[in-house]
Amino acid sequence: MKQLSRRTFLSASSHLLGAATLGSSIAPLVSAQPAPAELVRVDLGYAWLIQGGGCNVLTIPGMQEDGALMIDGGLAAHSPALLNEVREITGQDRIHTLINTHFHPEQTGSNEAVGAAGGIIFAHENTRMCLQNSLLSATYDGRYGPLADAGIPNKTFRSDGKMKFAGQEIIYGYLPAAHTNGDLFLYFPILDTLITGGPVTVGQWPVMDIRQGAWMGGLMTAYDKLSHIVSADTVVIPAHGPVTNGTELMRMRNMYTDLHLTLADELNLGMGWDDVVAKNPLQQHEK
Repeated sequence: MKQLSRRTFLSASSHLLGAATLGSSIAPLVSAQPAPAELVRVDLGYAWLIQGGGCNVLTIPGMQEDGALMIDGGLAAHSPALLNEVREITGQDRIHTLINTHFHPEQTGSNEAVGAAGGIIFAHENTRMCLQNSLLSATYDGRYGPLADAGIPNKTFRSDGKMKFAGQEIIYGYLPAAHTNGDLFLYFPILDTLITGGPVTVGQWPVMDIRQGAWMGGLMTAYDKLSHIVSADTVVIPAHGPVTNGTELMRMRNMYTDLHLTLADELNLGMGWDDVVAKNPLQQHEK
């Protein structure tokens, strides 16, 4: 996934705030032929994070489920390595449940393999709809999908709810128009761990896929919703980048809220996006 520059993020945010088309202002983020996976395990004590397969992948072993939980599935090119890694980590030979936080290729590359093996694939109903079609996106070249029938989510939700896995309660919720039109988050209360999906990235600017329903206001609403879930020490796992915490998520929320309000004021004064970029309203937040 290629990182966005500050200039690109600011210009895209200006366009998105006004609901204009994105055009070519965001470079493609998925290469046609990704490099071989260099997977890294991060032991969280109660779960494992696997990085390097296209996105952050979380896994925990099941109990009565007779199989592991996998949150996001990486790129299809890395799926065999990721699935093998999950089996080695958990000591279980199958994926019981795969959760897609949204439809992008980095999250859904293991769908077909898991579905063909009889696993449950859980996602928002809009993600299911996206995976049944061939779609353009601001985040990759060309089209993605449709997936084979085995890779289409077979369990979907429309609004917030709860589920259980390995004795753990998992709270899940919908983040409309934040990164795509089907983003979800997952929160493990006992573990105080939040999986944010696409709206949150660490070490790079967030991407709003305007071709699939995202805009600046949706991103702000998502951060506001997530901020009411976390405490300062909540473990926060973004779609991309290192693990962070609730304090950092709140810092991001405040930064993007300030930017949103600043852009609204400046655009209402008749400034264009070139003017906004030149003014650099993010300067105070740069490290």
